[in-house]
Amino acid sequence: MIRQYWVLGCLAGMVSALGLCLALVWVNIELVDVSYDLKRLQNSLQENQDLNAKLEVEYNHLLAPARLQTLAQEHGLQPAEQGTVRRLAQ
Repeated sequence: MIRQYWVLGCLAGMVSALGLCLALVWVNIELVDVSYDLKRLQNSLQENQDLNAKLEVEYNHLLAPARLQTLAQEHGLQPAEQGTVRRLAQ
């Protein structure tokens, strides 16, 4: 009788150990998955930040006063005469 309990106890211990090992492997696999996702998101963030910096430089270039003045002259635009511009209250 005691021997049966001892065998069942050992068997339960081995099953528990196997379950813990499988859980540990599963946690490690999930950790690797999350690490890959994090790396992918970091790369995406860096690409978006680089693109944002390039677009900001282009935006500033397109709105540069000297460039706008040159474009206005090319299209025959000139400053408005005094009194022809009306501002509306908001």
